[in-house]
Amino acid sequence: MMKNLTKAVLVCLMVTLTSTAVRAQGITDQDMKDYAIIMLAQKAITDKISPYVNDLIEKQDGIDGNRYAELDAAAKGDINKLPADATDFEKQFYGIVQKRVKDRTDAAGVVVNSLAKYSLGASAYNAVKKAYASGGDTKAKIDAMMAELVTEKP
Repeated sequence: MMKNLTKAVLVCLMVTLTSTAVRAQGITDQDMKDYAIIMLAQKAITDKISPYVNDLIEKQDGIDGNRYAELDAAAKGDINKLPADATDFEKQFYGIVQKRVKDRTDAAGVVVNSLAKYSLGASAYNAVKKAYASGGDTKAKIDAMMAELVTEKP
């Protein structure tokens, strides 16, 4: 009796491991569509960052887009890397803008993580992400799905 039980447990374990391995290797159309939706959600947030920054710059006296671009080219998001000729005002403004950009970027990350966790699951999300990054048919198919989702009428 114990031998049969042990064999049954081993068979169940093997079936589970095999189905998990097949799932990890096989990316379904639904997985790709879910990934496309996740990417579009992320894009919806991050696409608004640049116009938001431009609006902040436009509304702020004492700095223009060209000067901000110079500061950003030098600092690349790190206030400690601002050039020596940056004024205290420019440093303060740059720091405030970068904090707001980081908040929005972090929000996009939270959305992606939540959607990945609850729609695809971490392993499927990572498999699709890896396949997408490597290009080829998977990338083309997901890009086509994203284009289709964007043009769909509600």
